[in-house]
Formats: sequence, C-alpha cells, structure tokens
Amino acid sequence: MTVDIAGGKGSVFYRAHSYHTKVPVEGLKQLIEHYTDPGDVVLDPFCGSGQTGVAAVLTGRHAVLSDLSPAAVHIARGYTARVDPDRFKQVASELLAGFGPLELDLYGVPGGRIEYTVWSDLYRCSRCEREILFWDAAVDHEDGSVLKALSCSEGHGPFRKTDLHWLRSQPVQENISLDGQAARLVRPVEATGQGDRVERVDILHWYPSVPWESWREMWRAQHEVQGIVTSADFFTARNLHALSALWNAIGQVEEPSLRAGLRFVFTASVNRASRRYQWHPRRPTNVLSSTMYLASLNYEFNVFSLFRRKLATITDMYRQTWDAPGSCEVYLGSAEQLAWAADGSVDYVFTDPPFGSNIYYSDSSFLWEAWLGEQTDVAAETVVNRRLTAELGRTTLDDYEKAMSRAMGEISRVIRPGAWASLQFHNSDDAVWSSIQNAVDSAGLRVEAAVVMDKGQASFKGLRHEDKGEKVANFDLVMHLAAGTQPGPNVQRREVDRSEIEKELREYVAHQPASRRTTPWLHSQVMRYLLAEGASPAGWSFAAVESLCSEILERKGNAWNLPANSK
Repeated sequence: MTVDIAGGKGSVFYRAHSYHTKVPVEGLKQLIEHYTDPGDVVLDPFCGSGQTGVAAVLTGRHAVLSDLSPAAVHIARGYTARVDPDRFKQVASELLAGFGPLELDLYGVPGGRIEYTVWSDLYRCSRCEREILFWDAAVDHEDGSVLKALSCSEGHGPFRKTDLHWLRSQPVQENISLDGQAARLVRPVEATGQGDRVERVDILHWYPSVPWESWREMWRAQHEVQGIVTSADFFTARNLHALSALWNAIGQVEEPSLRAGLRFVFTASVNRASRRYQWHPRRPTNVLSSTMYLASLNYEFNVFSLFRRKLATITDMYRQTWDAPGSCEVYLGSAEQLAWAADGSVDYVFTDPPFGSNIYYSDSSFLWEAWLGEQTDVAAETVVNRRLTAELGRTTLDDYEKAMSRAMGEISRVIRPGAWASLQFHNSDDAVWSSIQNAVDSAGLRVEAAVVMDKGQASFKGLRHEDKGEKVANFDLVMHLAAGTQPGPNVQRREVDRSEIEKELREYVAHQPASRRTTPWLHSQVMRYLLAEGASPAGWSFAAVESLCSEILERKGNAWNLPANSK
C-alpha cells in the first residue's frame, strides 16, 4: 500500500474512551482490508486502546491484541467486547437510578444541580502574609486572560507562583443546570455555601490510595507541596465519594460482560472526574497532555453527569459492534514474548509502538490502573527512561533498541510467509529513527514503502512539550514491512548527500498545499524518502530539517515556499 492514509477523530470509537494516543479506526480499516481477507488473523502486540481490534472486528477479521499495560488491556477489552446494548442500557439505568439521593446530596442545589465547580489555588504573600486567591489576582474576568505575575491586595508584587507559599485549593465558581431548562446558571460558590460542605464528605466505600512517588517521570516537587502523595489526592473529596460509590455498585453487577462494560464507562470518566482539567474561560479543555500537573485553576465535574454522557456514547458504540462479523482476543503481556502465538499463525500485523521517550505510559495510566488495582511493570516498558534508577529499570536508547529488536523478532516469527506488517512510528530525533531501523533489520524485515498516517490533528505523541519549544514531530509514518532478508543488525546503509534532500524538499514543496508545507510535514517527507531509499536517517533530525528549510526555502506563516526567484 503506497498511498497515504487518512482517518478522522470524530467517530464514536474515537470518543468512547480516552487514551494517550489512538490510530483512527477508519484508517486502520483501510490497511486491514488491503492486506487481509475476511477471517484472517490480525495481530497488534502494542495494542494500546485496541483500535486495531475494533477495525478487525468491524471488517470480519480475528484480532489478537496484547499490551504490557493493565489499563491498555482493560480499555482494549472494553472496546472490542460484544455487549448486548439494550441489556447494557437497562442495567446501567437501574444502577444510576439508585444514585439519585447521593447525587442530590453531593451536587444538588435548589432548582438544579451543579455540573462543574471551578477551583482556585490560594497562596500566602511572601511580604505581608496576606492570602492571594489566584482566581482574583490573576484572572481578567472581562476577557478571560490569565496573568503570569501576581500581586496581593496590599499591592506587594509582582510575584511568580513559585515565589509564594501555596496554602490550599478552594472552590470559586459553579456551573449549574436548572431543572427543566436548557440554560445554565454560573455563580460564585460563596452564594451557596458549597465550599465548606464539599470538604466534609464522608467516603463510605473503598477507593485506591496508590503512592505517587518521586521516581516517576511525571512526578514534580509541586505535587508534594500541594499534598499530592497518592492517587486519591488527584480528586476532590466530593468526587472521590461519588466515584467510590459508583465503583462499589458496579462491582455488585452479576453478569460479567455487563460489569466489565460498566467499568469501561467508569474508567472513561475517571480522568475527567479528577483535578487534572485546566480551567478555560470559554469551555472546559482536556487534561494536560503528558503531565500529571494540576493547574492553579481547575474543574471539578459532576461525576454522575460524566458517567451518563460516557454511558450514552459507549452504548452507541456497542450497538455498532453487536452484530459485527469479526472477533478479538486481548492478552496482558510484553511484545517481546508472544508465547501464546504460534509460528506463522498471523496474516497481518499492525502496531503503533512507543516512540522512544515521547510518552511515559505507566505514569499516564496511573489513575486508571489505581482503580483497576494493577500497575504496569515499569522496568519492562519499551521506552527510554533515564530518570529511573538501575534498580527500578532505568533504560537508555540502546536498551530501547534491544527491546524493539526483540519485539520485531517476535513479529517476524509469528507472521506467515508472504504476509505483511505495518509499523506506525515517528520521532523528531534521528538517533531514535536509527534505532527503530536497526530493530526492523535485526528481525529480517525490510521496508517496502512508507506512507503518512494523517490523523486529522497532532497526536499526544506529537504535541509533547510543544509549549517548551521542543522540536517534535506532529505526523506519523506507517512503514509497510515484508520478510525477505536474513536477520541481522549489520545491514549496510548509504549516507545520503545533502543535495538529495534539498531536491526532495523543493519538489515536495512545489506540489503540496500550504497545510502540508509546515516543518513537521517536511520532516515526515524526509524520513519517508530515507526509508524508501534504504538510507540512514543519521543527521536528519527535526531541527536539522528545519535548519535546511530556512536555508533553501522561504517561510510565510507556518508554511514553507519556494524562493520567489526560483524557477
């Protein structure tokens, strides 16, 4: 398959449950239908949320998925389970009906219910000891802008937040849905007295208290300052009460498939029910990607409203898969050892492995896995993580290459002769590209083509640390791999001449629309060219491509153009 692949993010499958990164089902269906026939076996050993399985089920194939992460396995099983949608809706409705009094107690106000509450950090002035409420001191309530410097009511300042002593977080504003009306009421918390009551909630059922420790990549000293020491601390007392009650009730549902489906709805809601959603003046935003940071202004959403919305979406999804012709199995385990798969038993492989150090999956899945009661084996993750100690599983780029080589070797072992594998990958670092190229070579696989997977917007992997100016890649490439060489790590690769890359970039820019002439797209094109030519990516990082573009092209806005005097 030599054409680019496109898939949007608006389908019910994409919206049902969040995950750190997803490949759109529509794009996966194109690949599966191209490389396989109905009834064939499709493998994804880094399955993540299980979208390969969804695409296989919808197209009448049998999917076999695996992942090292308990959260990923749970989500993949939830996506690919065959659940009677009518029975599911009935049981869920009965379960929610029993929570009417609790929702009224936790979120009820005269004439309506609280849909979300905005919380603000409270600091102490380092000069006069007066309290500084971030909501009052930093937010321009006319235009919604947030100041970077704070001053106290006595005029002392300006201060950065790090200059001040953090005291606590407190509720400042409520968004209320009114009974029988579509309109929403927004008012200060002081008008209802909710601020005190939510702190005094008695939690009756189990909830997880998994330690959030300093060895984790996403741990920051500010967590300790804010009292974030366990998984429970990422939630307000009110939401923790609601979540624990829901989790307890779901555990009492007798039918295993329905119980699993309801837990899938629960985990689809749990991150949004945490304190990780940053306040936005116009609309709630998503959690801050690739971090467990708690913003100074954040949301506390009504847990039951979240659950109802996710329930509707997931019920719709189950309606679409109830009569689907395919099937799926999901295993918990490493891609480096597919013990359950026989030699030559797979007809096609699609996989989207970790991109070096772009995502720390165990940290990103922390809240899900806390509720599920099972944590990822961090030492076995296929990522570059130099922050860990040797005892906890510190990994270098060399370790990453070895792990990917073992995974590619397993793919080569289980795939039948003449079959294909597709590997989705991208990275801004040419050294990481060299590692993945070496891993493919070591398994006796060869790159026959490399195409763009256009997912409609930049992914979690592509957006990481973009606000810090880090050079990142926003688009993924799909390498189509075929068996045909003897396994070995010492494949000779030619070094490309700079003039080749200059020619490729000029030709590409001359024929592409402005939306595809940004630096991320040009970097993707360079990688695509190098892979197709069997050349080494060494020396062609994102930064190197951007530097070359600045020498031979002209930039207008975000798009590169041929120079005005170019013929």
